[in-house]
Amino acid sequence: MLKEVKVKALVLDKNHNTPVVILGMDNNPMVLPIWIGSCEAMALSLALENADFPRPLTHDLLINTIEALDAQVSKVVIDSLRENTYYAKLVIKDLAYSDLEDDPSAMIEIDCRPSDAIVIATKKHIPIYTSDEIMLEGGIKLNETSQKEDEKEFKKFVENMHIEDFRDYFRDIQNQNKSEKKKEGNGGEKDS
Repeated sequence: MLKEVKVKALVLDKNHNTPVVILGMDNNPMVLPIWIGSCEAMALSLALENADFPRPLTHDLLINTIEALDAQVSKVVIDSLRENTYYAKLVIKDLAYSDLEDDPSAMIEIDCRPSDAIVIATKKHIPIYTSDEIMLEGGIKLNETSQKEDEKEFKKFVENMHIEDFRDYFRDIQNQNKSEKKKEGNGGEKDS
């Protein structure tokens, strides 16, 4: 089931000098860190600040092109995590195709990087969704406490974030999943 997430923070992994966007759900202690490129981080930072430019930037160009073709960006879905890489879909509604609000045949899904999709969603104020499975596989659970304590813990988490911990975490999960699939393929028996 898809759940809406929002940009909670844009931070820098100090160990590797790499930007990380932190997505989270309202009233949920889980956050989803996604490492992004510096260009996308700059674009996201500008979008979060609602900065306006006299000429269109790359993401603005894409949005303008979509709208000029009588379509609109409807939502973003971060739909999978494979080998420590997130995948997303930009869902576009073809306005010329149907007048019905949620006509599925008028929807076009385009594969894209989550970082670009998040920038576009932020610029257009459209929802970002992901699944419970993605949150469980790639997310980090903050302790369930009061909101002020959550904010303090989140700040502490961001300040002490180490990319190697996440890489180890993802490798462990990936190895565990491979092991489980191998057991299922062998009827639960171990290889001799």
